[in-house]
Amino acid sequence: MKLNVWRFSDGLSGHDAQSNGLCLAIKEIVSIEQFDLDIDTIKNCLKNLLLKKFPMGEDLPNPDIIIGAGHGTHLTMLTARYIRKGKIIVLMKPSLPLNLFDICIIPKHDSPPKQKNVIETTGALNSIEFNKHKQKNKGLILIGGPSNHYQWSNKLIAQQINEIISTHKEIDWTISNSRRTPKNMLPMITSSTKKKYEIVNYNDSPKKNIKQLVFASETIWVTPDSVSMIFESLSSGALVGLFNLKEKKTTRITIQINNLVSNNNITTFGSWKKKNKLKNNNLELNEAHRCALVLQKKGLLNEKI
Repeated sequence: MKLNVWRFSDGLSGHDAQSNGLCLAIKEIVSIEQFDLDIDTIKNCLKNLLLKKFPMGEDLPNPDIIIGAGHGTHLTMLTARYIRKGKIIVLMKPSLPLNLFDICIIPKHDSPPKQKNVIETTGALNSIEFNKHKQKNKGLILIGGPSNHYQWSNKLIAQQINEIISTHKEIDWTISNSRRTPKNMLPMITSSTKKKYEIVNYNDSPKKNIKQLVFASETIWVTPDSVSMIFESLSSGALVGLFNLKEKKTTRITIQINNLVSNNNITTFGSWKKKNKLKNNNLELNEAHRCALVLQKKGLLNEKI
């Protein structure tokens, strides 16, 4: 029989990418029935705990596995397990004690403790598969936005984009923004960049289309604030370049990015300028699949009889 998986979403695309990535990886190992649910308010969760009811899942079969990414999913998942049973798999380091969850899948940069219920990962999980057959001369530029880690500069990013596109005229470029990208960023690129390229606006394009571009593109440039996009690009097998932005301060994110640079996994804009070439991607990341195998080994994916 299929395993019933309840996947809770807080509506943030980065968190959905992680939980969907794990669900897809689990599907490759066992048969599952996936049910996607929104998170509930704290007030409703507390009320449901008192009444021992879980209205949003009343028409669904009891979950075998409950999955969610992001702090906002925690209380809803705990409420669901208390009332409807199942095992909780939380993605990213939870704000609540780790022992409240059956499995915690935590990126290495969050310094996860060595516990039996903790699985450490290289970067956040995603749904991007490794592609051995990239489209030659297909390039993608992924633009993030202001963050707590880097000093954002529209002008600086636009200048770097212009130089990259002008240098690599043989590449068919696509530029995509994100929900954090300042509204005046794309017009600035349009006015400063003379070469032809395609714009894919995040607000107008399905997320699936951008994922397909990441999967297909041989060369991908990413702003350093966009950690999830960096790891999605690396997971796809692309050559990955990193735009230059100054660090605001040393954080776990900047340390992680600097480690990728020092390990020659990605190429900074400054290094690229010396040879006009990106370093080979020597990582073959498939962390979602690896985590699914660990879950199977731990007995969480045993099919029902």
